[in-house]
Amino acid sequence: MNRKLRIYIAGAMSGYPNLNWDAFDRKEKQLESDGWDVVNPAAMDRDAGIDPTDLGMYDYEEAASRDIDALRSCDAIYMMAGFQFSKGACWERALARDMGLQRYYEIPREDHERPKDFEK
Repeated sequence: MNRKLRIYIAGAMSGYPNLNWDAFDRKEKQLESDGWDVVNPAAMDRDAGIDPTDLGMYDYEEAASRDIDALRSCDAIYMMAGFQFSKGACWERALARDMGLQRYYEIPREDHERPKDFEK
């Protein structure tokens, strides 16, 4: 039996209304309709009881640990537009690259990835 490939959505949350959850939810629906099994950090935040209007008790390290565990269960990562302005999304991208996951970009740019044959 073939399983659906699993993809993690990465993007900016901090500084956006409702932590940008609406954009994450829209992207989740799109990726699901494309046949992916989607890991949506916004949904994980909601499941953890995070209130986007009151982050006073928000434990960033706990959330980051949860996100890393989720990313490890994936085959790919989807980088939303503006990811480069988010520390969290940038380290998620770096981890995905280190893990050898396929990387997809909402706004493709040649400077996001070095060619495989790049010499340091």
